[in-house]
Amino acid sequence: MKAPYNFDHIRSKNGEPLTEWFVRIIEWAISESKGSQGRIRYALHQLERMARDEGIAEGRREVQARMDMETAKLRKRIADLDLFLKASVSRIEAEEARQKAAEGMRNRASERAETKHGVPTNTSDAIDNLSLPKPLFTNTVRPK
Repeated sequence: MKAPYNFDHIRSKNGEPLTEWFVRIIEWAISESKGSQGRIRYALHQLERMARDEGIAEGRREVQARMDMETAKLRKRIADLDLFLKASVSRIEAEEARQKAAEGMRNRASERAETKHGVPTNTSDAIDNLSLPKPLFTNTVRPK
């Protein structure tokens, strides 16, 4: 349905507050009404709708700006955590490396206790019989 009255020719000026623009439209509606209240009522209803729409749009802009700000903070936090995660080692990996290092130290000590030709001695056998240290960080096994 086409609007009975059109006041699109009254455009808001750059930087003009919405209230002043509304006043100009109402003044135009009063001058054109020639005693008819319909044009004034229509203008008031249209301005009320426009103000409501403008308020909704402004609220949406504020919410979107707030969401963008929070999203930027969260993305920065995620990037920081990713960087931290790349630089860190899991407990399982740390335990595996610790066990391998202990086994390597035991084997080197045992080899040094052997004779020149690699013949085991009582000391090298005792070193070979030492148990590896118990798991310090975790008792879990890497899932397969």
